Amino acid sequence: MRYDKNNIELTDGSIINIHQTVNGENLFIVMTVDPLDIRYARDINLKYQYDKEELLDNHQMFDDEVDFEIVGNILNYIEDFRKGKMRQIKMERK
Repeated sequence: MRYDKNNIELTDGSIINIHQTVNGENLFIVMTVDPLDIRYARDINLKYQYDKEELLDNHQMFDDEVDFEIVGNILNYIEDFRKGKMRQIKMERK
């Protein structure tokens, strides 16, 4: 199991902010945890093409803390959409 910087468990559908950029993007969707499938939030058809494990590893230069933060779960938004409860996704892009 993996946990974000707030000790929240990473699950299928987690929307993560890596607090840095890869190809100009900092928001990603973890489609599945096992096997690990990560997509760009701006286009979920586009798979993350680099080392997925490294994206989630601890890589703060000085304190070795986890960098990524779970900011939502895409499955919750899909369920709300099905029920007709539209809610705005508030995801910060840096």
